[in-house]
Amino acid sequence: MRTPLLLLAVTAPVLAQQGSSLALASPFVDGAILQREMPCPIWGWGKPGSRVTVAFADQEKTAATDAKGRWRVDLDPLQACGDERVLHVRADDGESIKRTGVLVGEVWFASGQSNMDWIAGKSMCRDLANQLQRSDLDEPVREYTVDIGSSTFVRHRADSKDGWKRSGKAGSFSALALAFAWELHQGLDVPIGILRSTHGATGIETWTRTQASQPAPSCSTSRPGSGRVTRRPRTGSRPTTPSSRR
Repeated sequence: MRTPLLLLAVTAPVLAQQGSSLALASPFVDGAILQREMPCPIWGWGKPGSRVTVAFADQEKTAATDAKGRWRVDLDPLQACGDERVLHVRADDGESIKRTGVLVGEVWFASGQSNMDWIAGKSMCRDLANQLQRSDLDEPVREYTVDIGSSTFVRHRADSKDGWKRSGKAGSFSALALAFAWELHQGLDVPIGILRSTHGATGIETWTRTQASQPAPSCSTSRPGSGRVTRRPRTGSRPTTPSSRR
């Protein structure tokens, strides 16, 4: 499943407290890859009531923060580009953020359980991983891994201690995601980014939309004397961070 950097539900973000100083969602760090040929959302947080401007690839877009300090702009569709460029973000109070090494290409979301979590360096993809790690070239295939966390609510903030990993660390990529990304790169000749959120031994409901696991007539039966039987999603663990409830 392809998804632009809109997520996420993965909707992952970085570190300052909500509504305080200027902050970008955590996928937007040095080395990020943005989705080509469709509106590209860039989002984050700032002081409530302020204005934030994003500049990238000869575009400038401005948005106002809401009462909780949230903001978002949508860049016009971008063309694939393997040249590293700078993403600039500035608030009207003079605060600014700069992200370097940003590419534009294909961005895909890799999620699931232990099969997707299996790392390339310990899999049948180890030869490809070793080839990339030993290469003098920095191939434009990168992976962003969301840190593991749990919540019974949709989390609007998450972290990634490694940020966007370059091909020189391919051994730590998801094996399935690396094989997929490399084949895409070979066929399309554009940068490939993988947004990875995986956790072994989790219920499949974790990786499906809430609406998809709600009771539905086609998933229900009614037997005489037994009442109506429906399938319901399992409940998760307690939220681990205050932002889980936001």
